[in-house]
Amino acid sequence: MLAVLATLVTLGQPLVWCTIDVGELKGRPAVLAWSEDRSELYLQVVEGQDASRLKWRQYLIKQGQSPQAAVEQPGWVQEYWSWKSAKSFFGDPLMKIDVDVRQTLLDNLNGTSENKAVYLQPYITGEALLRSKQSGGLQITSTLLFKNKVIGRFIDEHVVPGYTFSWSPEDLRLIAFRSSTGRLVIMNGEGETQDVAGTADVLLPAWSDDGRLIAFLERTGRKTFSLIVVPVL
Repeated sequence: MLAVLATLVTLGQPLVWCTIDVGELKGRPAVLAWSEDRSELYLQVVEGQDASRLKWRQYLIKQGQSPQAAVEQPGWVQEYWSWKSAKSFFGDPLMKIDVDVRQTLLDNLNGTSENKAVYLQPYITGEALLRSKQSGGLQITSTLLFKNKVIGRFIDEHVVPGYTFSWSPEDLRLIAFRSSTGRLVIMNGEGETQDVAGTADVLLPAWSDDGRLIAFLERTGRKTFSLIVVPVL
């Protein structure tokens, strides 16, 4: 069944809680979680590319205030993240996210290895000709699907549950996710969707446990994001 635009929830005016400069925070966003009383959000950032050398930093954010460094992760983060990012909706195991993994052998022109540099040289040497006959590398694409709708895609990266989606609380039976165009979209168990107007390049959607707030990061520059909260009326 094709997803259609619908009004699944009534949304209020988006609120910008703060601007986030990942250069100052020294890391890229990895986790966004609501506190138990919905008064603040937890943000975790990660620095580095090598898995053995990653550095994690923690911040707490209140509305209208800059991120404040935290010594450690609050106890409520793990409980929130476990239901928010689960593979199946906790109120209905039939509402399940599927993972499609595909491997693609790239050609030299589009590959990731050094042999694609052959096409940038003014003339072809013997060594370059040898490299040009080699594979451009293997690309692994992991796609998250719910009701045949793409709710997340990771190319040559580990799948991070919850990075591109958030379940709602049980009584709402909805999911909020980053669409293929980068917009925030809400979908129900029948595959009906509702675009959240005005959103773009969304990351880390986070639905509060009382169902009344949806938070997310929206990229505004190479190193900057707005932390936005949308009321659910």
